[in-house]
This record gives sequence, structure tokens and C-alpha cells, in this order.
Amino acid sequence: MVIKKPTKPKGTLRKQAIIKAFKRCVSQQGYANTAMADVAKEAGLFPSHIFYYFDSKQDLLRNCCQQQCEVVVMGLSQMIDLPLDKKIDYVTDFLFISNDDINRSTSGFMYEAIGVAVNDPILSDFKLEMDRNCKQILSTLFTDSDANPESREEKGEIIYWLLAGAKLNAYFDPDNGLENAANLFKKALRATCGLPPITETATQPPSVALESQMQAH
Repeated sequence: MVIKKPTKPKGTLRKQAIIKAFKRCVSQQGYANTAMADVAKEAGLFPSHIFYYFDSKQDLLRNCCQQQCEVVVMGLSQMIDLPLDKKIDYVTDFLFISNDDINRSTSGFMYEAIGVAVNDPILSDFKLEMDRNCKQILSTLFTDSDANPESREEKGEIIYWLLAGAKLNAYFDPDNGLENAANLFKKALRATCGLPPITETATQPPSVALESQMQAH
């Protein structure tokens, strides 16, 4: 007999609670040191509840990683139709201002997942697909200033790796902080896009579009 997974709101909420608890546990103590009992305790559930939704810790990791990759891509894609100045503000706000779906905990989780991905082809595929999509989205920053598609793609890739480096440095160097990383990234992004520097570099609160995107998840 095949047991069907619940699709009602209660089941969905419980599954999301497990995913969030797992991300927190992995971020705080590492994937190797995280047991399903830890996740159950963090989520306020019994271990049997977790195995009802996920076959194993590896299955849970893959589900969480895929979801987080989708959050990044879907959120970033909201900038595509914005004017250039607003695109830059949105990218910085979305990726550097802490919110329910992108914060220090989820960043720590993703760094752990990427480490495991070295020997897990499924996780590796999730990461590579996210990278491809993000680079493509970021290349739209240069739609009006560069008519060469290959050149736009190259610039999108440069910005993506600059972004990844800024985020990584801010995570491992708390004294530098996300705000400083955000301001430096925004300055570099404006310069790369051929825009003049701005006198006020403090990041603004997330846009309504960003808040709506986060609520959708």
C-alpha cells in the first residue's frame, strides 16, 4: 500500500517547520553533527514525524537545498523589469538585508550544503542550476548598455562571483558585517554598470516586491 503524503495546510506547515529547523541545526552545528533527533527537537516534533515526510537525512538535505536555491533564483528574478538604479538597489536589499528566507542561518546552511555537494551529484546539480540562473538574471543589468549577449553574460558572471565573495566574507568576518559588504557591493555594481557613485550608501528596507516574494514562500 502506498502512503500518500498530506497536502492539507497542517501537513504543509509541519513540513516547513521541519525544513526551517533542519537549516538552523545544520547552520549551528554542521551537517555531519546534525541528527534527526536534533531536528525533531528544534521543530518541536517527534522524530517519526520527520521520517513521514523525508526518507533520510540526505533526502532532507536535498529538499532543503533545492528549496533554498529556488528562493534565491525566484527572489532575484523580481528585479528584471525594474529600471537600472532600482535593479541595483533590489539586488543589494534582497541578498544582504536579513529576512525570513535569506539570513545568516540560511547562508550557513548553504555553505554546509555546498561542501556536501562535492560528493553528491544531486546537490551539485541544484547548485549549478542556481548559479546559471543567477548569472543570467544579473546579466540583465547590462541590457541597455551592452548590445553583445556574450559580453553581457560575462559581466553577469563577474557580478555573481563578486556577490558570492562579498557574502562569504561578511559571513566569516562578522566585524565587517553585512551592511559594509552591501555598501561595497553596491558601489562596485554601480561602477561596473557605468553609473556615478552615490553619496548615501546605506541600504534601504526591502521593497514591497521583495516582501511579497518572501511571503509567497
